[in-house]
Amino acid sequence: MNLHKRFAFTLALVAVLGLTAAAASAATVTKATFTLPAQAYWDTTLLPPGDYTLSIERSNSGVDVINLRGEGIAAMFMTAAGSAESSGHSCLKVDDLNGTYVVRGLDAGRSYKFGLSKAVRNLSLRGAAQPPVAIPVSAGM
Repeated sequence: MNLHKRFAFTLALVAVLGLTAAAASAATVTKATFTLPAQAYWDTTLLPPGDYTLSIERSNSGVDVINLRGEGIAAMFMTAAGSAESSGHSCLKVDDLNGTYVVRGLDAGRSYKFGLSKAVRNLSLRGAAQPPVAIPVSAGM
């Protein structure tokens, strides 16, 4: 039993060190700002309305890290490197799920898609989803 705990701890420590090393070798590829007109969830983080800045760092491991700051929020989201070139229109894609706004995508140099967390899915009422809303993102700061 003790051996299993030690193994799990060692494995977790190696994973954290790997992520730290990947972050240390990351290069910032995008910086942008946007204004969120209403509160919205990004994963499980509730973002109040207001002004935000984000930066996207690409690591050598193929993981992009999105750092988000604003309105009392400092959050980091890890995602697979953008799968395709952006459409050229930098925007944050927000879905309205029965009055609960959820960030589902980002076009900023590359396209990123974000899933819907189970906790947020449970918060939104069942029913038809509204068309997505695109919030402009200004590149550079």
